[in-house]
Amino acid sequence: MALDGTAYSPKQFKLAIGSTGESTTGTAKTDALIAVNIDSLEMPNFNLTQFFDVRSGTSGRVADVDDAFISELGTTKEITFSGVFDAAVAPYLLQNCIGAAEGSDITSIAYNYTPPALATGTGSQAIQHTTTIHITAPSTVDASDAADTHSMTFPGCTITSLSISGDMANESGRLKFTATARTGYIATFSTAPITPATAYGTSYYSLATLAGTGIKTIAGATDCVVQSFSLNIENPSEYVGQHDASGNPESIVRAVPEISATLDATVKYDNNNVGGTQTTAEYQTAMKSGTTVATYFHNHASAIASASGFGFEGLFGKITNVAYNEANAMMVDVSVKFFASGSSGNVLQVKT
Repeated sequence: MALDGTAYSPKQFKLAIGSTGESTTGTAKTDALIAVNIDSLEMPNFNLTQFFDVRSGTSGRVADVDDAFISELGTTKEITFSGVFDAAVAPYLLQNCIGAAEGSDITSIAYNYTPPALATGTGSQAIQHTTTIHITAPSTVDASDAADTHSMTFPGCTITSLSISGDMANESGRLKFTATARTGYIATFSTAPITPATAYGTSYYSLATLAGTGIKTIAGATDCVVQSFSLNIENPSEYVGQHDASGNPESIVRAVPEISATLDATVKYDNNNVGGTQTTAEYQTAMKSGTTVATYFHNHASAIASASGFGFEGLFGKITNVAYNEANAMMVDVSVKFFASGSSGNVLQVKT
């Protein structure tokens, strides 16, 4: 091989995710893919089984190359990616992470949330079950390379962590996301590039669209001036059992020990107690007393179902941390965990 003078930009690498679920759980889907507007893409964590220790009976006190053991069977891969939380990809990320279908553009974690049953080979699956993630490397085909097979395909993916964030100091408040997906299915590290059927969206969500008459109650404090927020959803996935000799799992266990939703927000320090409502200056008091606090953050004055664009509600929260954030005006960092309450309602509702 001659020295190659060609260089590639990190921005030439692409990521696509299924806009529908896999027809059969664990079987890669190469059609109906939607491009994700990524900011950055890490090399997936392959988690291969690698045994390089010296074995008993070797001729010297060194490890022998013939004793090396490498296997993908029974391992779980992780893919982390971040980008713009645009209107096209947002519903798919949310539904797959939560493991629930949306209704009227709202994806909810119900008070009695139970994840879907996921077994290898099950047909007619939806996006809230499993999806395929495809990473496309830039084309490297030349006269000496007859096939371009340097891309990667990961079937049977479930998004285990999704963080949706916005900051008025970053891209005028345009919403971003960071997601981590897992799969226990055998991946392909040498596939041909796949062109997504759908380009990434050009309609964006922003903190600016949550202004005006929208309701902005953060951790029980009404009419907040919000500088930034991060809504975080964690839904663990474990790939268990052996379905076949290739090393694919038998089933996927989700939400063990729980699916959780938390909020980190930075808001202006206020003490304008009008009508006896809680202010941001009272966060520490609410945290100490264990007060149940509600969060409403969308562009409708009362009902999230009537809101447009992005928004979320968590009615039963507990403040887990409070800190001063010194800026041009004094800010307060507040963290909340959302809970279920009784036998009705939701832990979290997210509108897209």
